[in-house]
Amino acid sequence: MISTKIAKDNAQIELFKKLYYESSSNHVDIEYLKRASIVRFFYDKHGNPIAGYVLNGNIPHRYLSDIPSESYDTCNIPPKDNMVEGCCIWMNRGLNSFGRGIIYIVTFYDYCMLGKRFMMGASVEPKVASLQKKVIPNVVYEGPIKHAPWCSMYFGTRRHMIWLTLFVVCNYWFVKPLKNKLTVFKRKLLSEA
Repeated sequence: MISTKIAKDNAQIELFKKLYYESSSNHVDIEYLKRASIVRFFYDKHGNPIAGYVLNGNIPHRYLSDIPSESYDTCNIPPKDNMVEGCCIWMNRGLNSFGRGIIYIVTFYDYCMLGKRFMMGASVEPKVASLQKKVIPNVVYEGPIKHAPWCSMYFGTRRHMIWLTLFVVCNYWFVKPLKNKLTVFKRKLLSEA
């Protein structure tokens, strides 16, 4: 069973910063976390943090500050006052597919509760960016940033976020388990042959 809670005090925000760094090796400014709209934790049945994310609907946005100044004017940026950025996402490797799907559903709920039209995401991992851009097609920026040789930033509306959530949940809850069962079945057949 997974439970969730929004970080409310400095100690929880410090813990989030620490766990995010341990998971990603990326630093995030503590003042940014304090200003963010939502800093959310997910816990296992023993009360241990197993995942988390940040949603920020407040200006300034972390991602936009990462865009090199020489590229900023050519970027396709949605209205800043009507945008939420989803960032600092981390999940323990042991978190199962069902739990990962739950996290995406709660993220979508939180995004909707913030009442902004646009959701912005980014990734320094090409595989993650490729997956998310299948349903969030509006590219803001792709290229080097201060702390990574490459980053892709993109945004979408609620409609895009519904499709992303459905896509990810179907992948985690149906496609991956089915692939795993087929792999086990195939191995069993080969071992009996």
